[in-house]
Amino acid sequence: MKKGILFLVLFFLSGLLWMNAAKANELTDDYFDMATNYFCANNYAKALEYLDLIITIEPTNIKVKALKDKISPPQTDSPQVIENTAKVLSNSQKPENVVIVDVPQADISKTIYNSDYYNIKGQEFYCKKDFCNAIEYFHKAITVNKCNAQAYNNLAMAYWARNNTYAAIKYFKKGNSLNRAYTQPLVNLSNLYKQLGNEKKQVYYLKKAIKLNPNDYSAYYWLGNYCRNYGDYPSAIANYKECIKINPKFPQAYLSIAISFFETEEFNYAIIALKQYREFYPDSDFAFFLTARAASALCRYEEAKIYVQKALEINNCNEYKFELAKIDYFLGNYINALDVLQELLKCHENAEYFNYVGLCYYKQKNIEAAIANFNKAIDLDGLRPIYYYNLAQCYKSLGDKKNYAKYVNTATKINPINYQDFIDLSYIYYDNGNTGYAINSLNNAISKYPNVKLLYLAKLKIYEALSDNLHYNEIRNIIEMRFNNR
Repeated sequence: MKKGILFLVLFFLSGLLWMNAAKANELTDDYFDMATNYFCANNYAKALEYLDLIITIEPTNIKVKALKDKISPPQTDSPQVIENTAKVLSNSQKPENVVIVDVPQADISKTIYNSDYYNIKGQEFYCKKDFCNAIEYFHKAITVNKCNAQAYNNLAMAYWARNNTYAAIKYFKKGNSLNRAYTQPLVNLSNLYKQLGNEKKQVYYLKKAIKLNPNDYSAYYWLGNYCRNYGDYPSAIANYKECIKINPKFPQAYLSIAISFFETEEFNYAIIALKQYREFYPDSDFAFFLTARAASALCRYEEAKIYVQKALEINNCNEYKFELAKIDYFLGNYINALDVLQELLKCHENAEYFNYVGLCYYKQKNIEAAIANFNKAIDLDGLRPIYYYNLAQCYKSLGDKKNYAKYVNTATKINPINYQDFIDLSYIYYDNGNTGYAINSLNNAISKYPNVKLLYLAKLKIYEALSDNLHYNEIRNIIEMRFNNR
């Protein structure tokens, strides 16, 4: 860091199931809920997953066989919805995205008009988004059988879809009160309160669901999402692990735990979890892309390149192309990196593209071209300290002390916009012998972004370089307590 090089800091981001017969029925009912919901959404591959899981517990389940007979041929599921949910946890949950209804499948033409019949019809209307008729039939199901807990849950979902949250809350509670071990209504109720912005009740009902039914893996999953969204990574990871222990065939949990490990710089664990996720979705470009980024963060660039190329084979998007260019840069393949970057710039002028073009030229000792491209990056985004510092390094290599000092001074006067700017500034200060300013920059960043592990790691690296063992151990302990839960 004290050497006169062009500096660019880049951080990238089983269980044994045993139960009595009653518990088995409750668990398989929940699995059948999932299968039925996926079936109605034409997601046959996922429906078959849960049906097969039920068969391992109840090999003679008649309604499972009936539903399996309807699925021919099975279709390939796309992981896009799962991946978007895992990546963006702050979005309000829509009821149609979280509904899990329980409706026994049967030949309606041969069945009597009982509660199950009306429940089936209600679900059909619900899947068509005809919520008025769905409400009517779920009410009929309850009229015939006032103990039909699943019908109460479904009725609540339909009212929620109609924005009648008062009725939805009422019937979710009623559904659970009829069968305390049937906790899907409580999970749905938690998501309703999440949509309403009531975090206290959101968490309360998830914890209640887990207390009443410790095998409710979905409650653990949603509780993990809540914890991750607030930076409580140890709790998030613990909940995802419990979810996976109960239901090892729940891919959402593998992706979410992978992202949690990625965000806390536990890249080896992220790669393992992503591999498990790809066993469910072998053609997930996002999973390959995130694996590439994790491998890059570990400086395993050859491995990273393989994964990003696999992502590009599935989805030839600019984000993946840029990742390939960065990997080639770190591998020293500057010509290859430039080819990709120039191709990207033909479609869209981007400050980061120009920055990397400048870096490639600098490494090739084409200082004039490097200066031109760093200036283009600054023209497009003049609020990134690292662009000015990279430009300063060019002038330093030319022996132009005046312009070197000018652009270093400009870099340090820019107000950081994001946490990466704080990190860049800290290293700029350190590289110029101002260690106090470097630490202060990171302290200011931590007060603003307390859940970003990168900031703590940046401090750790500076203390390590300074051989300051006292502060190094202090920061290491903070990182272990706040972020690490393997």
